[in-house]
Amino acid sequence: MQGLMFLACCFFLVLLVPLILFLLTYVYRLACALSGLPKPSVLSATGVMLVTVVSVGVAESIMGWAVESTCANAGLPRWEAGVIAFFLALPVDLVISSAIHAGLMNMRFGKAIEVWFIQRLIYLVVIAAVVFVAALYVLVKQLN
Repeated sequence: MQGLMFLACCFFLVLLVPLILFLLTYVYRLACALSGLPKPSVLSATGVMLVTVVSVGVAESIMGWAVESTCANAGLPRWEAGVIAFFLALPVDLVISSAIHAGLMNMRFGKAIEVWFIQRLIYLVVIAAVVFVAALYVLVKQLN
């Protein structure tokens, strides 16, 4: 039974990959359009998002490991290392993502930074909406 549940979870995660890639591509195309750039094709936007996610993921995992080992040697708690890594990851993400956008989509680096900021604002709005709806649900549930 436990093996079947593990297999079902793996199957579900594999099915989530195209959905997540589609959402990233959709937000990227929307950010390009909101920046005043021509909307890239779905295929090129998917390629850019795939390269960006892999590159940023590798860079941030190496940086996270370095921050955690440094904080462990300094005697800081593990949660502080997570906070430090989070705030260090933002400029790393900005530079890597913008460089990839500029290089692969043939745009100026400044426009690529604008696309990055618009993407992050869209993500922030979606997360804030989900948190708002969840908080509203919890409040209504407690009142009843």
